[in-house]
Parts: sequence; C-alpha cells; structure tokens
Amino acid sequence: MEELVAILTINQKDSLIGQLVCPDVYFNPTLDVNENWFISQQEINNSIYSEHDWVKDLTLSVYAGPYVPPQPQPVPSGTTIS
Repeated sequence: MEELVAILTINQKDSLIGQLVCPDVYFNPTLDVNENWFISQQEINNSIYSEHDWVKDLTLSVYAGPYVPPQPQPVPSGTTIS
C-alpha cells in the first residue's frame, strides 16, 4: 500500500513547526526526495485543533521517498585548494 502525504508550501511548513497535532504529538514537516516539504496522512487525520483544520483540505499525493542530501565530491589527489 502506498503511503500518502500532503505537500506543503514554505509558509505552511513554517506555520506548523512547533504546533501540536494532538496532546504530546507535534507536526513534523519533512523534506522528500524532490525537496518538497510534506506532512503525513497520519498527522492530518490525528489533528484535533481547529486552528489547523486547513491541513484536512490539503491534497494527498504518493510519498516520493526520503530526502538525500548531496554528498561532497572528493578532491582528486594532487589538486591544491586555494
């Protein structure tokens, strides 16, 4: 079964950081492989506070996979860095 998530804008992501989904559970906006911020369907379904009801109107899409930060490229031996 495919995992569904809701893609967020930067402003939406910023507004959810530090906010409660329900008692003792916080929203956790996360980057996906395409560098899009998202929250899980579980966070949306468990959201009980009226100030976050807008998350229930977000469009769900299939989770693309985790963000993988770019790896630094090794410097070829014999190369000097100025």
